Amino acid sequence: MASVLGGCASLPPAAPGPSLVLASHERDQVLRNLPAWRASGQASLRSPKGAESFGFSWQEDPHQQEVSLRDPLGRTVARLSATAAGAQLLLANGKQMQAASLGALLESVLHVALPVARLPDWLLGLPRPDEGIERNGDGLPETLHAEQWTIHYLAYAPVGGLLMPSLLQAQGPDGITLRLAITGWHFGERP
Repeated sequence: MASVLGGCASLPPAAPGPSLVLASHERDQVLRNLPAWRASGQASLRSPKGAESFGFSWQEDPHQQEVSLRDPLGRTVARLSATAAGAQLLLANGKQMQAASLGALLESVLHVALPVARLPDWLLGLPRPDEGIERNGDGLPETLHAEQWTIHYLAYAPVGGLLMPSLLQAQGPDGITLRLAITGWHFGERP
C-alpha cells in the first residue's frame, strides 16, 4: 500500500489545458456589446502641477458610470457617478458636489483635465474609427493616437477568453501622463 501511495504522490501535476483567446476583431466586437464591466487597479498621474498615485475602480453599465478613487491605504477618498441627469461627487469628508459631467468632477479631484469621455474605450483597448492606431502582432492596440493624446498599451492579460489591457500609459497635452495598471476585470450585469 505504501508503494501505491508513494507512486500517487510522485505524479507530476496535470499540465494546464490550452486557453481559448478570441481574435482581436472578435474581441473588439464582444467588448463593444458588453452590457456592463468594471476595471480596477492602480494609477499614477504626473503633470506640471505635481504627481500622485491612487487606486481606482471604473464601472460602466447602460445607465450609469461610477468611479472610485482610493488612497495608498485602500480607503475610498472620492466616489463619482454619472447618469443622463448629471454627475455627483462624494468625498471621504462628506462633501458633495454636482456637475453636468463626470469630467468636471474628476478634474476637481485630480486637478488635471482628462478626456473622461474617452477613458472607458481606452481602458478596454477599443479605438474609434477616427483615431490613428498601431497594432501589435496579435492585432491588439499597441499605440493609439486620439486628438492630443497618445496611449501606449504596454501589456495585456487573458481574462475570460479576451486579452485585456493590464498596463497602459496615456500621454497628453501640457506634460500630462496617466499610467494605469489594471489588476481586476469583471464583465456582465452590474458587477
